[in-house]
Amino acid sequence: MAVGASIAERSLATPADIDLAVTTGLGYPAGPLAWGERIGAARLLELQRALHTTTGDPRHRPTRWVTERADLGLALTDAGTAVGDCWG
Repeated sequence: MAVGASIAERSLATPADIDLAVTTGLGYPAGPLAWGERIGAARLLELQRALHTTTGDPRHRPTRWVTERADLGLALTDAGTAVGDCWG
């Protein structure tokens, strides 16, 4: 999930393309952003913060992209890779 969010945050691929790459390339039933959306951005952010606090592992540090989407109530799978893209 963190890698997918990081890719979206840097505008390297859209959320749909990230999920498609994982489902097609790795054969997973759903991509990381689709899985994250099942629990919602706010809950995912809460879990990432708890994991980062507990482990200190930087891999669990929430991205700005997930934080903004949780704060604004946006889906992880919305079109666009930046918060402003979702409102166009």
